[in-house]
Amino acid sequence: MAQQTDNAVIRLINKAVKNILEKTSNKMVSMKNKHEKKIHFIPKSYRIFGGMLQSMNIQFGNFIEELMSLVISNENCYEIISKYSGKKNNKFSLSRENERLIDNYISECQLHEDGFCNKEFQNLQKKILDNIDTGTNKNTFMHDIDLLFKNNKTNKYYYLEIKYDDNHDTGKFVDINRKFIKTYSYLLNELKIKDIEDLIPVLIFFNNKKMKGNPYIPESTNIRRGKQFFDEFITTISYNELNTYMLNLSESPEVKKMFDDLYDSVVKL
Repeated sequence: MAQQTDNAVIRLINKAVKNILEKTSNKMVSMKNKHEKKIHFIPKSYRIFGGMLQSMNIQFGNFIEELMSLVISNENCYEIISKYSGKKNNKFSLSRENERLIDNYISECQLHEDGFCNKEFQNLQKKILDNIDTGTNKNTFMHDIDLLFKNNKTNKYYYLEIKYDDNHDTGKFVDINRKFIKTYSYLLNELKIKDIEDLIPVLIFFNNKKMKGNPYIPESTNIRRGKQFFDEFITTISYNELNTYMLNLSESPEVKKMFDDLYDSVVKL
């Protein structure tokens, strides 16, 4: 049984790598056309391949999103809402009152001590639901959704904002939490949710490491970290096995062959 689990882990991770490589290889011809017009001492094939590697390095977060989508898909009771999930150009509306409520909430969290969000976040959720506005008093945005899925046994939706680790050193931290709450508000409206228990927003960190804590999102109800998420939601894949395999992923024969094949494709352009 353990061997079957190991094979499932390898299959899912390698599939995620393959998907990222395929998306990057779709840009190969446009990159070739770009580099053909440049004077340079580095051979064209190396420049194209180097550009693809740089793009994939920047897209590590996309790889984690791709992997989590495959992990969720592997569970029979879950259904990924493909209309929105993983899409970068979702068009949503947000009432101006809800936008004001969310901005004020973020400001209040910055002024209060840790723990303020434990009670006030749920109050905010209720206020947002009360102020869902489909009339003319709204703002429209293009927004990406990392992962949206439904538990077909309970009929509850889960919206995941996925990050690799809990990094408070970036200046984007406040914006990440603001986006998380605003996207949740968009989805309440889009999915016609009538009860806050029917759509659960979860900020998930793939890494188990916890830094200072999050003053905007309650840790116990709406944040999940690595193994904690898998223990709660996943039955077919072990987080420890997944994490262990990923530590040596870049040196695995399967992944090296994928990159060798990608370079061969570049050379043949």
